[in-house]
Amino acid sequence: MFNNKPADAELEISVFGPGKGECVVAHLGHGDWIVVDSCVDHRTKEPVALYYLAEIGVDAASSVKLVAATHWHDDHIRGLADVFRAAKNAAFVNSAAHNSNKLADLIALGKNIAGHASATEEYQQIVRILRQRAGSGPSHTAGPVRAIADRRLLLLAGDHRTTEGEVYALSPSDGTVSLADAELDYALKLLHERRRPRRQGANQLSVVLWIRVGAVSALLGGDLEHGPTESEGWQAIVASASRPSIPARIFKVPHHGSQNAHSPECWTHSLLEHPVAVLTPYTPSGLPTNQDLKRLCALAPQAFVTSNAAAFKLGKLDHTAAKMLRAARNSRSRKALEGPPGHVRIRLHASDASQTIELFNGAEKLCA
Repeated sequence: MFNNKPADAELEISVFGPGKGECVVAHLGHGDWIVVDSCVDHRTKEPVALYYLAEIGVDAASSVKLVAATHWHDDHIRGLADVFRAAKNAAFVNSAAHNSNKLADLIALGKNIAGHASATEEYQQIVRILRQRAGSGPSHTAGPVRAIADRRLLLLAGDHRTTEGEVYALSPSDGTVSLADAELDYALKLLHERRRPRRQGANQLSVVLWIRVGAVSALLGGDLEHGPTESEGWQAIVASASRPSIPARIFKVPHHGSQNAHSPECWTHSLLEHPVAVLTPYTPSGLPTNQDLKRLCALAPQAFVTSNAAAFKLGKLDHTAAKMLRAARNSRSRKALEGPPGHVRIRLHASDASQTIELFNGAEKLCA
């Protein structure tokens, strides 16, 4: 179904999202790939990144150079440990706002107090893989690599390449990292006292990535939102004088198109006019809203969504069905079914910026 691999000089951004979950698979030229976040096909229980790479004939063990977790929300990291396990030659990228040792201690202390989530399990598995590789694997695969604003995470260059490939982290900011470190210390203190810590604002710790192949680039917004000050969130990215200066032609819209992640300055300073924009829906919260879609289409007539969000929203129960559910005390267990992992694939040639956009598994163009 997916046909051929991208050309050596092509940037590919493949965005997957089944209605609850998100993953980006990117080609950085010359057969080198990265995987950002993860979601699982609920029908096969397999991470969509591994399935897709195998379908187009890419060996994940040798070809994936980075596996990145933008932040630790279940809908972004489910299956990420399996992806990293398969990508034997990849480094693991984690937000610098997540102090790995403290976070591991927090998970160990908090299992019986704060409950269990798939994010906890994924993190524990990844920590075990990192420790194993530190003892036996290539040194660069140990880590994690700490993503922080204006840090280059990967540079692919050399005589064997006609075009360079590059990955930069644009967040979290220094201010966000300092605040997160203090919050982790406080959470550990509460858990030592057998008290439940308040939940972290994980979206504010999210990693935003800028990706370049030759002279074309993409911006992956993670779930980053606005911060309360200019030293946090999208404000910090826009204000930075050190961020890469090439405006991006492709934009993975942050936080499912939500208003709280919309930065007008990002659209004018970090993106080309009328970029190709892609978002994933989050049906449990009804994102994106109709207002979100109107705003996005005004800025990016070439905007796409990985899945038809309306198709997975809960319909209104008729009176008889609602009464039966209440009688069975089962109304809270009613959930929207997840659709197949919709897929928007964009390929952009580094030499002339010619592009190909393909839609799979229910992905749609948003704007008339």
